[in-house]
Amino acid sequence: MIDIVGVIDRSRINGFHYLIFALCALVALMDGYDSVIIGITAPSIANTLGLDIKTFGPVFSAAQFGFMAGALFAGPIADRWGRKGTLVVSALIFGGFTLLTISSSTFSELVVYRFVTGLGLGGAATCFVSLSSEYAPKRVRGTVVAILWTLVPAGNVVGGILASFIIPKMGWTSVYIVGGVLPILFGLLILALVPESVSFLVGRNAPDSQIGKILARLSPGTNTEAARFVTSEEKISGVPFTHLFNSKYLASTLCIWVAFFSTWLILITTLAWTAPLVQQAGLSVSEASLIIACNSTGGVLGALIIGRLIDLVDRYLINVGALLLGALAVGAFGMVAASFFGFASLAFAIGFFVGGAASGITALAAISYPTALRSTGVGWAIAVARLGAATGPLVAGAIISGGGGRLDVFGTMAACGVVAAGAIFALRSVDARTPRLVQV
Repeated sequence: MIDIVGVIDRSRINGFHYLIFALCALVALMDGYDSVIIGITAPSIANTLGLDIKTFGPVFSAAQFGFMAGALFAGPIADRWGRKGTLVVSALIFGGFTLLTISSSTFSELVVYRFVTGLGLGGAATCFVSLSSEYAPKRVRGTVVAILWTLVPAGNVVGGILASFIIPKMGWTSVYIVGGVLPILFGLLILALVPESVSFLVGRNAPDSQIGKILARLSPGTNTEAARFVTSEEKISGVPFTHLFNSKYLASTLCIWVAFFSTWLILITTLAWTAPLVQQAGLSVSEASLIIACNSTGGVLGALIIGRLIDLVDRYLINVGALLLGALAVGAFGMVAASFFGFASLAFAIGFFVGGAASGITALAAISYPTALRSTGVGWAIAVARLGAATGPLVAGAIISGGGGRLDVFGTMAACGVVAAGAIFALRSVDARTPRLVQV
């Protein structure tokens, strides 16, 4: 008998791995691209449809709510029927409905198309994490997940840059053609070239001949002839999401959710309120924009570095340390004297530590659940993160409306950073005393 988990962990990274990771990465990039283009093109769409841009709140929110729903439902679907198929369908959905956005003739149609686009975006985000992590050897698993997750905000950047070039020449519909055609193409390539997660197949008792063919590409030196394949991970029966709340996984699930909620609350509130608050402190619009750019740059670098470190040192403590340092930077941002250098340096630090931890804890979520529960666990955590992202700016707005200032807003977020760090530290203790792997 051959333990599939051991084979994956011992395998050398080869062209087959890179094919899987690259196609998942391209979907992740387009996930970010399609998330951002509505904000860039909203004034043009409003002008085309004869609408007031002030009424576009539901349009912006529709994709966010769709993303949450997609993440919630795609996880259990992927754990029951497979990651590959769910990822392909999700990519086709968000690509197809991005194209349909061009045909919108009424406000209601636009809202519906953006909501369904969000369903696909959320489903894809859940599945590319699960599929890639299940083909990555343990020694690089955190790095792979962190890089993929970094490509979502990178897609935001690509969308902004590409739109600035092609909209003036080809109109606003051009960015939707790119954002629709490419995900469909990448989804079809995954359908044709990428196999289902081999760990999922073993858990579902797929034919040994099918599993052997995949392993021959994954680890060419492994003798799979007439082999019987098993997994050292736990099998789970019944409805997947109910297992998130059983006695074995409840504590882990709660820790992960608290960390995701708090971390994304900090990230999105920083993006939403930094520019207004630093301008209120006397900085110019251009300086505020550069400060936001410093924050985003720090996030990309932090994700890459922290993502690699979690494969080399204690993966829990590296995230705890990053979140605590991020909380310190957030608190300092609320207290520092108004200066471009001070704000820019701290914004970079917030992005580096909190943004890096966001990728790190995404990898932790993928690692903390067995194959049979991984897509559900990651999907629901991502949905909780989106809830935190929606809550944070509202809380900051309420603080400011109540007479609070920069110190109050960033002081509150710093406390959230400490809470997130505490949740990950607690997760470390929970995972250490809860056996996850059993021979089946």
